[in-house]
Amino acid sequence: MARSLLDYLDAPVLVGDPDGRIVHLNPAFESRFDVSLQSVRGGLMASLFEGGPREAVLRAVAEVCGGAGSSRFKLREGDLGYTAVASPISSDENRIGVVILLREESASGRRISKCAKELQPPLDELTRCLGKLSGQLEIEPSVGPRAILEDASGLVEQLRKLVGELESLAARSTSGG
Repeated sequence: MARSLLDYLDAPVLVGDPDGRIVHLNPAFESRFDVSLQSVRGGLMASLFEGGPREAVLRAVAEVCGGAGSSRFKLREGDLGYTAVASPISSDENRIGVVILLREESASGRRISKCAKELQPPLDELTRCLGKLSGQLEIEPSVGPRAILEDASGLVEQLRKLVGELESLAARSTSGG
């Protein structure tokens, strides 16, 4: 049986025709998604996924086969997140199919993202508490506590910037950038 070069890749690869029908799955795709090419060949590529990932695949196939060039998107299947790249397969200026390469998101990127999300509620609560304290100082102004409050407010803004940077790092980490 002839093998495709795609079969040697460790990353899951899905190949479809312009109608979004399955033409080829490499062994990495078969093992990670617990499906065999023989059982799904000719079926719709989107049938391999549910919910949001299904919609993302449908949209990517339509964009790529419609002439928009490559399409990048994310999908989650089970406990794993993937960054996907859908690229056209062309012959003599005609789009004859699409190849979708899936790359697992890094665990560190997911952890960074989770950490940034976990920082947000205490940061919001700290902001609320400082606001209440500021309101109390309006009633009984004092130079010492006001300076401390201003310092604390500055620190809150620094924390917000760091949360933003963590979110940005997580996005780059999970998208391979």
